[in-house]
Amino acid sequence: MNRQQSWKKRILHAFYGAIGFLLFVLIMDSIVMPLYTKHGKEYELPDVTEKPLSEAVEILEKEGFRPIVHDSVFNENYPRGTVIRQNPMPYSVVKKGRRVYLVVSRGTRPILVPDLVGKTPQDAEFILKESFLKTGKVYYDFSQSFPKGVVFRQSVQPGDTVLPGTTVNITVSLGPPPEAEKLPNLVGKSLLVARKELRVLGVPIKRIVYQYEPTLVPETVLHQSVPAGTPLVDVGDEGVTLVVSTDQKPEEETDSGTGND
Repeated sequence: MNRQQSWKKRILHAFYGAIGFLLFVLIMDSIVMPLYTKHGKEYELPDVTEKPLSEAVEILEKEGFRPIVHDSVFNENYPRGTVIRQNPMPYSVVKKGRRVYLVVSRGTRPILVPDLVGKTPQDAEFILKESFLKTGKVYYDFSQSFPKGVVFRQSVQPGDTVLPGTTVNITVSLGPPPEAEKLPNLVGKSLLVARKELRVLGVPIKRIVYQYEPTLVPETVLHQSVPAGTPLVDVGDEGVTLVVSTDQKPEEETDSGTGND
């Protein structure tokens, strides 16, 4: 009998011990641990994406969270300083005091301006277009160092960083300058080149006379009214008359009479 009673006591002790342990675990899990870890209350995380960083930080801190700027990246779709991602995700259920990692936009990625010097105007325009930049005004000037027809100056220096769509002006060489303060020889040059050279020198074109020359390239200068080498001070404001070739036949003169009635 004593032996049986001893086993019963042991079983009861084990049973009560198991019940006590389970109660202890339940109390710790449902009362003590939530109080200690503050997991008892969880809150929905607000969405701060597409908001300015200062506003996002203010919202999160007001709700009891800890905003941290985790990274900043170039993004052309969001203005500089705008939150583009957050972790945890918006509307996640988290505890107060949770760290919220933010990724902020640095705006559009800047572009390195290419070197256009020594390129033809056509090549320069193509290079700018490929770089998402725009060709602005094209100027012309004389240059001792660069041959005629190539770019020797640009308004934005090579290697500078600019935003896409920035306009870059270029200056194209007319070749070496003519003899100082003297009118250049324009005969044999195209009308376009003659205009550019005279414009740089400040000499106006008084008149353009077209002469039918079917064997020549149209708009080639055949004659200039003021001889080459004439000092510019002697040209004055009168300007220069140019005779230029054309491949268009002049209209034949017709009889102005009305004929017989």
